[in-house]
Amino acid sequence: MAKSARRGPKAKGSTTTSSSSGSGTSTPASQSAAMPLPPFTKAPSTLLPLLSPLSPREIYLIHIDTTPISQKKQAFVVPVLMNLAIVGLLAYRVYSVRHIYPAMFASLVGLTTALSVDTATLSWGDLSGLLLGRFFTVLLDYFLVTVLLPWPIRFVFGPVQWRRRVGFRDREIIVRRSQSGLTQDLKRDRWIREDEETRDRIVTAVTPEKVRKTGYLLVDKDWDLDYEAMIVAHEMVDGGHGSPDNKEQAVKLEEFRTAVVVNTDAHGWLVWRVDVENQSSVPDADSSASSSSSKKDQKGKGKQETSDDAVRSAQRDQIIEFQQKLTAMGKEDLFYRWVELIQYESTQPGGFTPERQVSAMKQVKQLFEENDVDFDKFWEDVGGMEEFTEQLD
Repeated sequence: MAKSARRGPKAKGSTTTSSSSGSGTSTPASQSAAMPLPPFTKAPSTLLPLLSPLSPREIYLIHIDTTPISQKKQAFVVPVLMNLAIVGLLAYRVYSVRHIYPAMFASLVGLTTALSVDTATLSWGDLSGLLLGRFFTVLLDYFLVTVLLPWPIRFVFGPVQWRRRVGFRDREIIVRRSQSGLTQDLKRDRWIREDEETRDRIVTAVTPEKVRKTGYLLVDKDWDLDYEAMIVAHEMVDGGHGSPDNKEQAVKLEEFRTAVVVNTDAHGWLVWRVDVENQSSVPDADSSASSSSSKKDQKGKGKQETSDDAVRSAQRDQIIEFQQKLTAMGKEDLFYRWVELIQYESTQPGGFTPERQVSAMKQVKQLFEENDVDFDKFWEDVGGMEEFTEQLD
């Protein structure tokens, strides 16, 4: 995953001077412009109902949240209680000043009210204290209205609307939108090639460790949840999008696996399928294992090839059994998240060192436990885990 994120700068060198005027031949630069910059590809038409309403200036991250429903509910209860407390505070404040502001406005137009004062009878000290008291009253209420009041309003039209329409599901589509601080200075058609810092921030946001959290906990200074997009995505999966007279065909949930989505002038919406890139290594994992074996001993090549075939076959069967067992448990997505985690660790500088293997196994164990899978018993049932990390290294 980290490797692919850095392929962009290599394309910069492909830009060359154009051919002589009127030659009609394509330059390397024009040919590269005809294709999106790897690892991005053209977004599939199945995702256009989701992508079309999105802002082309923002970057979007998509993944499937497989955390247990109990964790999703716990993460949602905290902001619910916080916003209820804010509403209660605002209601109490409105009740407390219900007589103050009408009287203040009446005094401004010359009417006599309980707040009217005869300034001629007040000393400068008393008058200053009165003015400061009213000033800070107005300042406090201005703060409450401009800072606190928008929170419950956004909460009702964002998270509450999302949960009301989607509910709590075992597998939920999460769509994150870049915050203005991340994209306000980006040059839309150049940052993919030239801005390595932004690419690193994006890669960090889609690591297995990050997407392991429930979606509501992924809001930070760089990313916010796009609630309307998540509602639309689930309608697409449920087959409920489109006009009432022309319902569109349901989209498979797998279309929303971990991906980075951007928009460019030259190619429109582009998708970097982070999870597909990692998964593609699974069928070839046996080849990786045989290559590792051949490096250890080049002697007896004919016998070694026969032995490698048997090993590859056994390893392939073990991986298939591993995936099938998780699928039967309703945890197929856990298989892909495990692959992503191992692949991410193995592509770090220095390779898949013993220390990283230990760290990865601890993370895998935590991942299994979070999904209510007995880690030790599961690996014992599939014949042990010694060969798995070697296959994916």
